[in-house]
Amino acid sequence: MTVDFTVKPADEGSTLTAFLRGAGVSLALIKKIKFLPQGILVDGVKQNTDYRVKAGQQVTISISDTREDAAKSTVIPQDIPMDIVYMDRCCMVVDKPYYMPVHPSFNHPTHTLANAFCGYWQKRGEEKIFRAINRLDRNTSGLVLIALDPFSAEKLKGAADKTYTAIVQGKVEPAEGVIELPIAREAKSIITRCVRADGQYARTDYTVVKQNDKFSLLDIKLHTGRTHQIRVHFAHLGHPLAGDDLYGGSTESIARHALHCRKLEFISPDTGRQVVINSKFPCDMQQIVIKI
Repeated sequence: MTVDFTVKPADEGSTLTAFLRGAGVSLALIKKIKFLPQGILVDGVKQNTDYRVKAGQQVTISISDTREDAAKSTVIPQDIPMDIVYMDRCCMVVDKPYYMPVHPSFNHPTHTLANAFCGYWQKRGEEKIFRAINRLDRNTSGLVLIALDPFSAEKLKGAADKTYTAIVQGKVEPAEGVIELPIAREAKSIITRCVRADGQYARTDYTVVKQNDKFSLLDIKLHTGRTHQIRVHFAHLGHPLAGDDLYGGSTESIARHALHCRKLEFISPDTGRQVVINSKFPCDMQQIVIKI
């Protein structure tokens, strides 16, 4: 796949490197593709990165992963079904089920979203590296945005607006709020986090959608991405997520923490248009929601 840029009068005289950096291309990608036969072209002709561009010229870069790139990946392709809810030339959105990790790990080397992604493209005769823009815990369900090339990964990084839905225990008051409490790792654990004065800044915004005396259904937006941020913040306020026994929640109504990434909004690097994707509640959360 290639991406084209047109040199504007203000950019005339810039080196190819400076021009591409100004267009949002990372230095790492420039270094990678500049040696490829069709890596960086100016009006269809390969040029060195110190070439000085002229207004009106078209600069074309190659952004597809090569077989050599894919060969360096340690992800094992597997034929695992994925619920693909959006795809264009630059990205795809997958609705991840709960209990599926996003990335392979020591405990889960296979049957992850990354394995499924690589298997999907392998079946189509293409080699792609898994680049998740947002990451969900194994037990968190919902939408995951995946870039299909390194340039799109740079463009999408930090640019996706995510809305989470959580079911927490008890009646949350007030009905809207901002939680700004620092989060740190528990001293005697490598997994659990806590609110502590010497922790990293963390901000969580929430709105109560509906509630009763037992549960509150919340829409949540994160301004920071600390590990277990939503779970820690609400547990600290005395409203742990339903099913989150790690932070004091009860598993009576649900067997995993009740958290779902239900909405993604982003600008597609392919079309330049805003994309809005919504996801329905998974069945285990829906069974609680209908009773609230």
